[in-house]
Amino acid sequence: MILVVNSCIRGAQSATWRYCKAYLDTLPADRLEVLELERMALCPLDRAALEARDALCRAGAFEDASFRLARQFRDAEEIVIAAPYWDLSFPSRLRVYLEQIIVAGLTFHYRADGRPEGHCRAERLHYFSTCGGFVGERHLGFCYVRELAATMLGIPESILHMVEGLDIDPMRREAILAAHLHDFD
Repeated sequence: MILVVNSCIRGAQSATWRYCKAYLDTLPADRLEVLELERMALCPLDRAALEARDALCRAGAFEDASFRLARQFRDAEEIVIAAPYWDLSFPSRLRVYLEQIIVAGLTFHYRADGRPEGHCRAERLHYFSTCGGFVGERHLGFCYVRELAATMLGIPESILHMVEGLDIDPMRREAILAAHLHDFD
């Protein structure tokens, strides 16, 4: 299963989602499992939720429904994230989602030397993003996700797919995006 995490707030109108969709259209549809974060009731962990989660972790109760997203992420063969460049990073719902899937004992564990070791099956994470300007390698959202994937989740390869400069000249926005929609043909 290929897990697709869509954090594009603008839905089908999102340039990031349109770019990501061009890639997804090259994959077998029956292998895709798409999460629309905007349609999910995701809440940041608060004290009570964290205490409840910690108790479940201590008990090894990882089959609890509260860990469904973490199990799904751990078991995916490949991960695709669609996240527009947003306030130097990505939309906050993606951060809340990541908070839900980073679970000690389920998606990673700590080795004897204190370093995390990931349990995720995926060998590769594709990160799709679009930017109004030009950010290049300073895409902090991708850098964060790449390090989280490699360091905590055990996903060795993260690939950034990015279209930049969409908001500099509004008259060229669609042409710039259209030029990249065939990157995966």
